[in-house]
Amino acid sequence: MKIWKILILSLSISVIYGQNEQSEKLGIGFAIAENPYFYEDMSHPKDIFSNSELTNEIQTTKIFPFFYKPDYGLYHFICLEKNSKYFKILINDSEIGFIPNNGKYIFKTWETILMSASVERIDKQNLIRNSPKGTDENTITNNCEYETLKVTDIIERNGEFWLEITFAENCEAYPTENTKLKTGWIKWRNSEILLVRIQLLC
Repeated sequence: MKIWKILILSLSISVIYGQNEQSEKLGIGFAIAENPYFYEDMSHPKDIFSNSELTNEIQTTKIFPFFYKPDYGLYHFICLEKNSKYFKILINDSEIGFIPNNGKYIFKTWETILMSASVERIDKQNLIRNSPKGTDENTITNNCEYETLKVTDIIERNGEFWLEITFAENCEAYPTENTKLKTGWIKWRNSEILLVRIQLLC
């Protein structure tokens, strides 16, 4: 059992630290390499440009997307804008780049990514509430050493961004049908500030 916990934790950590703690902007979603395994050798795309005309190629090898674990299929740039010609992306937290919209990248919204993920709160002051309308007194406690909150719904209400989450009372990372679950709501972003770490491999 301990071996499994260590393995799960190591996979989660590798993805958590494959993403930046805080990027300058969160954008509209992600531009995702269609074949991320191509970059397992630590190479990077050659078709990243500094201008929207796609004529000035960025001359650096230090190019890292928000999710960077190509050996696990993760090579996701935060996308700030998209049209039929290009994706405007965020590189290394704050640098702007442009990549052609030519089929080598696919676009996914934050909502799509989150609905297939588990999350961990960056700050436990981001309370788990019984509902998005809940008060500080109307909260749910999670005493698990390692937090794995499975996303089951996502809503925006009055400018606030909420996730409905479930987690096992007994702290199982992979609950079975017989596991007793708790359900609650947490905020996942505050304007351009991300309030959760996203665990895509959980």
